[in-house]
Amino acid sequence: MRDCRVPSVRRRVAVVALAALAVIGFGASPASAHASLDSSDPSPSAVLDSAPSEIFLDFNEPVTPQDGAVELVDQTGAAVPIDDAVVSPDDPTVVVAGGVPDLADGLYVVAWRVVSSDGHVAQGAFTFEVGVGGASVDAGALVGDILSGRSAASGIGLGLDIARFLAYFGAIAALSGLAFLGALANVRAVRRLIGGGLVVLVIGSLAHFLLQGSFSAGGSWSDAFDSNAWSNVLDTRLGQSLIVRLVLACLLVVLMLGSAPTPDDDRRARLTTSWWRSSTALVGAGVVVTFSAASHASASSPAGVAVAVDALHMSAIVLWVGGLFAVVAARNLDVVPTLSRVSTIAMPLAVATGVWQTWHLGGGLTQLSDTEWGRWLLVKVALAVVVITLGFVARLVISHAAEPTDAEQLAADDERRRRGLRRLMAVEVAVAVLVLGATATLVAESPEVQAAPNIFSSQLIQGDLIADITVTPGNVGSNEIHVSLSPSGGTLQRMESVTMRMTYPDPSLPPVAVQVTESGPNHYIGRVALLSAGTWTLEVLVQPDPSRSIRFATDVPITG
Repeated sequence: MRDCRVPSVRRRVAVVALAALAVIGFGASPASAHASLDSSDPSPSAVLDSAPSEIFLDFNEPVTPQDGAVELVDQTGAAVPIDDAVVSPDDPTVVVAGGVPDLADGLYVVAWRVVSSDGHVAQGAFTFEVGVGGASVDAGALVGDILSGRSAASGIGLGLDIARFLAYFGAIAALSGLAFLGALANVRAVRRLIGGGLVVLVIGSLAHFLLQGSFSAGGSWSDAFDSNAWSNVLDTRLGQSLIVRLVLACLLVVLMLGSAPTPDDDRRARLTTSWWRSSTALVGAGVVVTFSAASHASASSPAGVAVAVDALHMSAIVLWVGGLFAVVAARNLDVVPTLSRVSTIAMPLAVATGVWQTWHLGGGLTQLSDTEWGRWLLVKVALAVVVITLGFVARLVISHAAEPTDAEQLAADDERRRRGLRRLMAVEVAVAVLVLGATATLVAESPEVQAAPNIFSSQLIQGDLIADITVTPGNVGSNEIHVSLSPSGGTLQRMESVTMRMTYPDPSLPPVAVQVTESGPNHYIGRVALLSAGTWTLEVLVQPDPSRSIRFATDVPITG
């Protein structure tokens, strides 16, 4: 006999999808990619006659500064007291830290740490000089020491991964139970699945909220209970999504308690009323959107479309993978054909939306192995293929059951088939849990592909002097310039001085002074931070003796 409850499940699927799209349509807005520093004042590697009064950092998207978001450190590693960083009232992409005191001549490091619009932490550092006196400092080592000291305590990152996994697992379990509640006979077991899923969802989301404050500020475990850290998290889209998720989870608890039977009430009748189905579907869709609104999709453009696709992807996972949880929890294999028919819709939808997200966020399939995000995505896909294969085998077991000749044979064959299906579905559930683990991990990784090294090298000759120049990695960000000087003949004496600077074609950008140190006989190393891609002009001014100067110049391509 055909299962008369299948249309009810399908209607619930449609309600969830439409509700998710409706919430997204009103709530989402376009956003850009992950936060990165576009420009600053003072600019990286700048040489100033006097100290700046403020530090301006301009990012490519709105950001949220945390406590100690901008720090100023002198060349000895000592912190210089400045005001707390705030977002400019005129531009949400600009962070300003005032109160810079008069600075003595020397090298200074600006270290920054902000939260991007998708909840991920972005940090970096650059140097500038006031007057002279910083040339003898190893700027690269100083910056490295400062950044390492601003990292979160050991284990907090792993704790966040576990919290995300618990939230995903709890949401999938609870929402799948709600979706299939009317189609499963063992209502009590499914209610336990829903209740357990909601508890795990709340624990994971609450832990994520608490640990996010510690991680964003580069703090310790105790910072998870700091009210200032909570306030900082609440200022981000991720924090707001987590709070909304906790509220919606509590609403689902209330709805489940409200559906509990009374002595003169039929439980299934209450669970199938239209208001209860519509309410749980709408709240469940809201839970799904809280995951998508704080995902990589929310920081891409167009954000509305990307978040909608991400929400549909998770909804399909709820019905496809979560359906396995519901059937196994209810121990009701009679509904497997219903699950199979729902999966026929949900599985292709999950695959299609997943492919679109890979193209949209990762730039296609060719660069997946170039990032941790892409590599974890490949792991997730491989595990999903295993789930699909096991599901296909289960369908074969159902559709190719032999026709028995008597009642005794019917019972024996049916029991063997059920045992086989139970084993298959147990393996499916185990692999599906691994899929959720891979999902929780890749959410923490950036899908952006770092530019490949574009090492530049050139040999220039001026008179009797040869300059071998190498610039690495040749990308936007920190670069290292190696200049080796040698004579065209004879022995070269030690240079009186070597200076370098780089000039960008845009006249609005001033020339960038390069910090130069001598690493060996006539071998000089320059370190510079370049924030714009394009063709820069490198100038090297060499003084063999006080009476003459030699200028080398070459164009250096810098990739983004």
